[in-house]
Amino acid sequence: MLNILVFIKQVADTEARILIKSDNKSLEIENKYNLNFFDEFAVEEAIRLKTKLKDSKVIVCTCGGKKAIEALRTAIAMGADQAYLIDNTDVDTEDPLITAKILAGYAKKEGFDIILCGRQAIDDENGAIGPMVAEFLNIPHISAIMKLDVKDEKHMIVERDAEGARQTFEVELPALFTTQKGINEPRVPLITGVMKAMKANIPVVDPLTLGLKKEELNSGASKIDVLFYETPKARPPVKIIDGETAQEKARKLVKLLKEEAKVL
Repeated sequence: MLNILVFIKQVADTEARILIKSDNKSLEIENKYNLNFFDEFAVEEAIRLKTKLKDSKVIVCTCGGKKAIEALRTAIAMGADQAYLIDNTDVDTEDPLITAKILAGYAKKEGFDIILCGRQAIDDENGAIGPMVAEFLNIPHISAIMKLDVKDEKHMIVERDAEGARQTFEVELPALFTTQKGINEPRVPLITGVMKAMKANIPVVDPLTLGLKKEELNSGASKIDVLFYETPKARPPVKIIDGETAQEKARKLVKLLKEEAKVL
């Protein structure tokens, strides 16, 4: 049986209120979360692959706290066969290197032929997890793919955009691919899928059962440390330049550029 693994992330809703805590190194996020935008394409592509490949299954996995189970249920509602939550609440760093190490450990334990994930998470936009997991597993990877076709059970034909051109690759499995917008149109779950997801048992995995030591999962092993967060600087107010003619408006604009903006 071919195992298609999909690594996903639950991220804050784009309309959720986000505040910087007093330590300036952590965030307070309103309790509104969704499946990461780019991961929706990965889940959809995995389900489509399942229909092309005989005797295959789609397994979805994420690192996170208990609230991340909702993102996994979304993937099951779309058509994934099974989902697993790796509980990282005791991991005291958000370094993507540590997350990638955990996911790679899970992939080794579960077994895999194809790994899919979104090109990046929309909350941090690192785009690092996919390539790092592939490196830990010592397998080939292609990022930001736009098309994925089956050549045979050991090879895939992959296309990706590159500076206005399109590259085509033949990739030997096992391999990892990251997806981006345009590769497909993620389906809206049917009510039957939603009901299945609500009833699904989602096992919780301890990262220490994945061949990793506790000291590998804490801030001491991290290569990246958040120094501080800061809010964007407020934009200056917009000024509307009035005038009866274009020439009058132009004169007022030049005056503002000289006297206030001091760019002339």
